[in-house]
Amino acid sequence: MEASARTDVGLVRAVNEDNYLLSDVLFAVADGLGGHEAGEIASKMAVNMLEEYLLSYESDPANRLREVFTGINAAIYRRSTSDESCKGMGTTLTALLIQDGTAYIGHVGDSRIYLVRKDVIYQLTEDHSVVGELVRMGMLTKSEAKVHPQRNLLTRAIGTLATVDMEIVDSKVEPGDRFILCTDGLSGAIEDSKILDVVLSRQAPSAVVDDLITLANQNGGYDNVTVVAVFVGT
Repeated sequence: MEASARTDVGLVRAVNEDNYLLSDVLFAVADGLGGHEAGEIASKMAVNMLEEYLLSYESDPANRLREVFTGINAAIYRRSTSDESCKGMGTTLTALLIQDGTAYIGHVGDSRIYLVRKDVIYQLTEDHSVVGELVRMGMLTKSEAKVHPQRNLLTRAIGTLATVDMEIVDSKVEPGDRFILCTDGLSGAIEDSKILDVVLSRQAPSAVVDDLITLANQNGGYDNVTVVAVFVGT
């Protein structure tokens, strides 16, 4: 596998509240929320704890993801309720673990994982947001969701409540698969078809990451943007 990652503050925000994780088999993005620098603290806690604990657990990968996400949620919630400067903080967390030919995904929030396979792009995660629910019910199109006034309102996040309902899925990995993890600074700025175009036009994960972030900023750069590209060998 080859992988690359980058985060960018964008053109409007003063602080970057995104964080990412890039390791041999474990990858993640997190988009913090909360006043002042609390969102940055929450997203950093999430990726640090994910890396520290996930690979040391002995249970199967799906159960490991569930256990670690539960622990991360509890730790961020404790911090947010005990530290006045972190009150109300939380984060999205979207993780990809590739092990023994299988991709295991843990997900809370509206960051995303895409899979590009044989020239087709698939969104592997659901957006846990108000507009995401409306899209699934057929009440909004994806294009309408991008400009909806409630597009940033999450229905689930890590650390905002004492417990969290997470999405845990797995799928077989095929040679040539390309995974894109991103925060909504990317998915909210450009269409899925444009992400596909970039992935198909570049050979190196680093070039894909750079091009996608450039496109997000060219489209306004209204949010922090983080991209992780993971390419499976053929």
